[in-house]
Formats: sequence, structure tokens, C-alpha cells
Amino acid sequence: MEVLVINEKRMCNKFFFSLYLEHNNKDIMRILIVFMSLLCLSGCVGLAIGTFGTYELQKDSFGFIEGRLNLSQGEQIPYSKEEVVSLWGQPDKTDTIGNCEVFTYHDGYSWSGVGAFVIIVPIPLLVPSGNSETKVYFKNNQSVKLISEYGEVTGLLGYMCGSNECQFNAGPVNLEVPRTIPITWCE
Repeated sequence: MEVLVINEKRMCNKFFFSLYLEHNNKDIMRILIVFMSLLCLSGCVGLAIGTFGTYELQKDSFGFIEGRLNLSQGEQIPYSKEEVVSLWGQPDKTDTIGNCEVFTYHDGYSWSGVGAFVIIVPIPLLVPSGNSETKVYFKNNQSVKLISEYGEVTGLLGYMCGSNECQFNAGPVNLEVPRTIPITWCE
């Protein structure tokens, strides 16, 4: 494997050396600027201004792993409150909602604000607006649901291309995703 890496480096060096011999310095600079620009593409292109806020994601199938806020994917195995505390530590806050006890764990800051997207350069103007939270819901001392918060664009004005679609947007976006999850399982 090491020999392959060395050969790839030699091929890359030969390519750039041949460019140097065949072209003058201005051409090389243009090629390097284009090459570096392509490396910096974020996958989105456009000219827009947007707002940023918090959304919630419900996880029905999850497992807890040792270490604060570590989850495994797959089948949900009910955990007791004691098991969750032994794996994740003490919650930052506990509440009671209907028939459920809720453990809340803080997961850094949640951010709100605006941002601009100029061609390929995002310019965020965000401020912390609270704590991002992960909530574990227990019913009869067994974990039943988990809700995590995450940040996402809430509104947009401008033309953007990304995720294989290009369009002009003016107003709220990501309407197919709920901002808050209704808690029906605790009734």
C-alpha cells in the first residue's frame, strides 16, 4: 500500500512539473486557483440570504452507548432511568410531561441568526440562543422515545442550487420537517 502512495505522489509531482515546464507562471496560477476553488466547493452555489433556527428530530429506534450523548442505531431496547444515568451520566434537567418522566441533556449551544451565501462562500452571522438539547422520555421507568435538536435554515431569500435542485426561494423553507415534535406518547 505504501508503494502505491509513493507512486501516486510521483505521478502527481510529474503532472505539476510538466505543467510548470509547458506554461508560464500566470497560467499555473490560474490552474491552481481553479483547482483550489473546486476543492472548496460546498455543494451549494447561489446568491441568497437566510435565517437559521432549531428543529427537533424524533428517534424511535435507538440504543444508548457509554459516553454522554452517544447512541447506537438499530432496534430499540428499552432502558431504565438507572441504566441511562450509568451510561450518559446525570441529566442536566428532569421534568414530568403527562405520564412520562423526561431527562434533558445539553448538547452544546443552539444557534440562531442570519447568513448570506455569495456564489460558493457562506457568510454566517449567528449567535448562541440557548442550549441544544437531547430529551429521553421514560414511561413506567422504560425509555420510549428520544428527541434531539439540530440547527437548520428556516427562511431564505435568493437563488440557490444544492441537493440536485436549483430554485428561487422567498420565505420559509424546510416546511416538510416539523420544528417541534408533538409529544403524544405521554398521554
